[in-house]
Amino acid sequence: MCEHRNKVGDNYGLTCLDCGAVLEGYGYRVQSETCRHVWLKGESGYECMYCLEWLNEETWQMFYGNPIGV
Repeated sequence: MCEHRNKVGDNYGLTCLDCGAVLEGYGYRVQSETCRHVWLKGESGYECMYCLEWLNEETWQMFYGNPIGV
């Protein structure tokens, strides 16, 4: 199993240089069609820093459980 020690990223996402796995967002230079969300807490909910999808607090809790403390 890869420990993802060597990574490369840009404003589209983060990719492991060793195994090629997309770690965040769409991966470096958009390697994936789907986003691996990284949620940031805002005033009234959570927004993905890559695709800008927005979830209100209640919906985020339903899908992801306890707050992530961001």
